[in-house]
Amino acid sequence: MSMFLLILAFLLIGVPGTVFVVLQLVAAHRRQALAYRWSASEIQRRGARIVEMERTTATDRKTIGELMMKISTLRMTVDRLEKLIEQSGKPAAATGKK
Repeated sequence: MSMFLLILAFLLIGVPGTVFVVLQLVAAHRRQALAYRWSASEIQRRGARIVEMERTTATDRKTIGELMMKISTLRMTVDRLEKLIEQSGKPAAATGKK
């Protein structure tokens, strides 16, 4: 009779307990695999974003360089025109005084 109770206790307690432990191990493994896949895809996504930002930065730097060149050219043109205005104003002032 005690053997029957031991077998019954094993079936009522041991089998469900073993199944529970195995299911918990499977769930833990799935969580770990999912976290690894997410981590790998996150690294790829961040890498792609970094490459995109580097391209954008390079384009922006090129645009800034072009604009700085235009500013320099315009300043040189302004200086040249101011000198022309000064030179054209000097003879007129000299003839006006005579």
